[in-house]
Amino acid sequence: MLNLLTKRAKVLHLGPANYCWFTDPSRALCLKLAGTPAADRPLVGMCDSARCPQATHHPCHRPVWAEHAERTEAFLGQLGTTRKTERTRLQSDYDRALRVVAEIDAASTTDEESA
Repeated sequence: MLNLLTKRAKVLHLGPANYCWFTDPSRALCLKLAGTPAADRPLVGMCDSARCPQATHHPCHRPVWAEHAERTEAFLGQLGTTRKTERTRLQSDYDRALRVVAEIDAASTTDEESA
């Protein structure tokens, strides 16, 4: 049992907004974005956990994503009508944050119902 936990611990990287299960470097979005597919560790600073198949989000990550959505919404409200490129980018980011929050909530509800 201890060997199994030790092996899994080597691939688990804990972050404030997600857990990265770095089991397959070829699937790591951070490495693809950086152009370093042969790296043996994730590039946490390049993590886009809402799009990476090796990232998982849990209830402890919800406050980070909810705050990110709130701040992004505030920025969207302050943009002028001529800032279309920024609005498009921020809207996509806002939608992604809301999706992650909704997925965390849905998983939490499912966990509570099955308990």
